[in-house]
Amino acid sequence: MRNTFILSVSALSAGLILIGSMTNASDVELGQSSTPSAANSAALNAEPLGAVGPDVVVWNLQSYTNYSASGGYDAYSIGTVSCNVGDEPLLWISNNNQHPVIGQSMYRLAPGPNGHPRMEMIGQSWLKHGFCALSQSECGPCQATSCSTLGVNCSDPYTASRNGSQSTLGPKYEVNATTGVYPYPPANPVYSGSTARRLRVPQSMVTNVPSGSTFFVEGQYVCPDDNPTQGGNGDNNMSYRGVDLNNGGNIVGFTTDTQVALPALSAWKVADPAVKYRRLGVPGMGQMIVASRAYDNGDGTWDYEYAVYNQNIDASIGQLIIPTNGDPMATSFGFACPEYHSGEPYEPTPWDASNSADGVVFATESFDTNANANAIRWGTTYNFRFTSPYPPVNGQVELGFFKETSEPNRFALVDVPDVTEECIGDINNNGSVDFEDLLNLLSAWGTNNPEADLDGSGTVEFNDLLALLSAFGDC
Repeated sequence: MRNTFILSVSALSAGLILIGSMTNASDVELGQSSTPSAANSAALNAEPLGAVGPDVVVWNLQSYTNYSASGGYDAYSIGTVSCNVGDEPLLWISNNNQHPVIGQSMYRLAPGPNGHPRMEMIGQSWLKHGFCALSQSECGPCQATSCSTLGVNCSDPYTASRNGSQSTLGPKYEVNATTGVYPYPPANPVYSGSTARRLRVPQSMVTNVPSGSTFFVEGQYVCPDDNPTQGGNGDNNMSYRGVDLNNGGNIVGFTTDTQVALPALSAWKVADPAVKYRRLGVPGMGQMIVASRAYDNGDGTWDYEYAVYNQNIDASIGQLIIPTNGDPMATSFGFACPEYHSGEPYEPTPWDASNSADGVVFATESFDTNANANAIRWGTTYNFRFTSPYPPVNGQVELGFFKETSEPNRFALVDVPDVTEECIGDINNNGSVDFEDLLNLLSAWGTNNPEADLDGSGTVEFNDLLALLSAFGDC
């Protein structure tokens, strides 16, 4: 790609490293860049632990419950153990909006139509509202407090059955994950059936699955006093764990330890070190993660897979642009997202996909058109894919915010098609702009020769000469 900003990053092998008593996946991070030229890279393990102030993490995903299938859906709940690894107690006050809310989700890593792995979020739950923090010592020497706070180094367990108690679950749409603010009591619409409000997953995603499929569950805490507006403590509030499902779609065991302070999306990188995995922080707003992989189909085409995770950015994400130098040859567009349910106002409407001068563009409706459009909201991962005749190269994709914000769009270094950029001035197509091209342009002076009319004005004239001279040299 000519005259295009490309970052070169050495690949880091995905491995397991020891951090305290936790095992986490090694990875690559793209820094808090708002433009490609400001991008930087650094090693990423897990989110840092032990911040100044209250700092809750999901220390363990410790149990599970299966519920009866209903209406084409299965349902689950996952038990969580939280820990305050900060240096101040964490608010945990019942009967108001000063306590954590706990969300759960499920992911599947499975072969797609061409046999290439796809990491997709396949289900999510409503939110368990915390009501009393115990002072247990699973994560260290607990500095015990009353149950209206979680003390320093103290742990608090919620069983799977408690996290799946339908009557005590509130909707996600009421929660601003950036600030941790939500109304209390939560909305409580009428519900029925075994899957309502729980971690609900289409049965088609967990039964008769492709050979080699693996599954993961994720837990996330959102807290009023541990959020991105307070220096980023909220960026480590999620953890994941592998689970084993039987042919009927029931969880029958765990397959990994809890991966503390890492989202489930990172399991794709662990399974395939060639996956590019980029974390983008937005100061005062939270963080998103972009993962990508290009697969060679062996027939002169490549499948491009992208996954975008919004951990806690309330502004959400409404657009993804993959640069292709205006080449229209991307085909077989694909999109996947988890369903909202049980009264959440967002529908899983597929994003529009198109080729444009900017590249391959995926976009949902604008906020001004539909405030409830299917943007990538907090705690969710969306997938985008297409097929291209061009092999991959490092390039920048652009992510546009859904809601209005003073922050500029973000850019992430991922796999993009290596579309050859047109060499302006190479009239004879020999790979360089040279004296022969100058002679060709001068011989066409004053005509409408399309090969020499470099600016498309309809006439070969002085501006075309300037364009040619400015591009003089190898393409």
